[in-house]
Amino acid sequence: MRRTWSLLLMLVLSSAVVLSVAWAAQVKIVVEGEHYNSIKPSMAVGTSQSASGGKFVHIPLRRPHGENESGPYDNGNAVFKINVPRAGIYRLWARTHWHDECGNSFFVVVDGGQPSWIGEDGTVQKWHWVKGKSYTLSAGVHTIKFQNREDGAKLDQFLLTTDTRYVPTRIEKETKQYLVGN
Repeated sequence: MRRTWSLLLMLVLSSAVVLSVAWAAQVKIVVEGEHYNSIKPSMAVGTSQSASGGKFVHIPLRRPHGENESGPYDNGNAVFKINVPRAGIYRLWARTHWHDECGNSFFVVVDGGQPSWIGEDGTVQKWHWVKGKSYTLSAGVHTIKFQNREDGAKLDQFLLTTDTRYVPTRIEKETKQYLVGN
């Protein structure tokens, strides 16, 4: 009986160690929108007291708004370089503010790949987090580009995390140690 309890205790302790190591290995990279490596018009920097650090990047609102059915008016963008500490599958999240349902998304291009979009949700006129795609990233430097898809879209922060259960709900603390060239 004593041997059974010892084996059970060893199993429980080893499981706890494995779980704590897996949890500790989770990576979260947080970047402020205004801490880009390069920016191309029409992407611009804006200010707001409700944005993290008081600044954000955005595609300025155009008039007439939302009437360009063929796509964005230009290829304005903000490019970010980050140093990923370990290989893994990373979920992208963005803290955004949409003008309206015709100005509620960005294109995202990772390492010069195919553009995908983030947004298209119905929450407008307030800062909130939207979930993007997952990307398989190697350890090392990667380029993330947020590009014009719809005018009136604002980006305060974005984050990449290996924790599939993590859902951001408020302003995050930037992880400057992962920024390259800032």
